[in-house]
Amino acid sequence: MKKTALDDGAEIYQKREEKTEKEKWKQMDGKARVQYFVDYYLAKLIVAVIIVGVGASLLWHFFKPKDETVLYAAVIDESLDAGKLADMTSELEKICHVNGKHQKVKIDDSFYLKDQALTRLEVYVESKQVDVIIADQKTFKKLAGNGYFESMDKFAKDHNLSGYENLYVYANGHKDTDSESSEDDGTAKGESLPYGIDLSGAEKYMDMTSYGKHPVFAVAANAPHEKNTVKFLNYLMQEK
Repeated sequence: MKKTALDDGAEIYQKREEKTEKEKWKQMDGKARVQYFVDYYLAKLIVAVIIVGVGASLLWHFFKPKDETVLYAAVIDESLDAGKLADMTSELEKICHVNGKHQKVKIDDSFYLKDQALTRLEVYVESKQVDVIIADQKTFKKLAGNGYFESMDKFAKDHNLSGYENLYVYANGHKDTDSESSEDDGTAKGESLPYGIDLSGAEKYMDMTSYGKHPVFAVAANAPHEKNTVKFLNYLMQEK
């Protein structure tokens, strides 16, 4: 074999040993270390952070406590005093044994007839989202004729509620066999029943009102929280 001009011990014939990451890191200065990190690790780190963040978000979404309304009252054509309403809501949450964070009491005075409130209210009643409806007597009678309420005598019997009979407000209910409803001609066709309770003597409520002189408390048909509705009525009728 022909010999080369290089000695057998020349550097190109030496076995190269790969340096470990630790060794490479020790031999780098500060600038080189920064660049090495950016080149080899930054993208992986960003991806890992995104994956962890998405995973944490999904876990929180599935396992966080669900918000629940334990009493919902719709107030028609009335603007309640915000401060007093907040105090009442807080007191009712204590009475209903909820903390007001994930379980809440809602007294909603955003229902105005000029803003098509009846359409929204109908949806709430049908979907069992509203417990109480408070309105003036004229609106109360119209809603009763459209089948929005449960009769108070039946409600009182179901919950052993007594003492309010002298405050009952009567209205004609909805008659299923009629082709016309109270919304069509202003006169309900059904049987006259005590669908409401007069709130004009309820100081706690009247102290918050701006317009109503003869508000009526009514239990919504399909009310989902009837026990808390009883607590709400009893609370309103207490003397201040």
